[in-house]
Amino acid sequence: MNEEILDLKLKGYCCSQMIMEMGLRRLEKENQDLVAAMAGLCEGLWSGKVCGILSAGICLLYLADPKEASQGLAEDLTDWFEDAFGAVDCGELLAGDPLAKVEKCPMMLEGTFQKIEELLEWD
Repeated sequence: MNEEILDLKLKGYCCSQMIMEMGLRRLEKENQDLVAAMAGLCEGLWSGKVCGILSAGICLLYLADPKEASQGLAEDLTDWFEDAFGAVDCGELLAGDPLAKVEKCPMMLEGTFQKIEELLEWD
């Protein structure tokens, strides 16, 4: 787990909030209301549905580059995520194993953010 992710986790952020906060930092922006609102995406919309890492990642793509996101980046991220991790739903990804959240989520978060950087051509 990288230091930025660990720092955000220690501040109590969930995965979707971490993706957005890291993206805002990369964009040299601040928006604590937006980061707070990302909590609604945590743990698959709090129901094991679409993973908060993916859904917040798509929100970040639209924030950073709305035109490109709507022209395929969101679909590219979704396809990549499913290929890389085997599912898009939080419930399937974690398979009811509480330890999976500790083991898998940081890796998925870091990998997804790297993919977002690649899609947005951030250095």
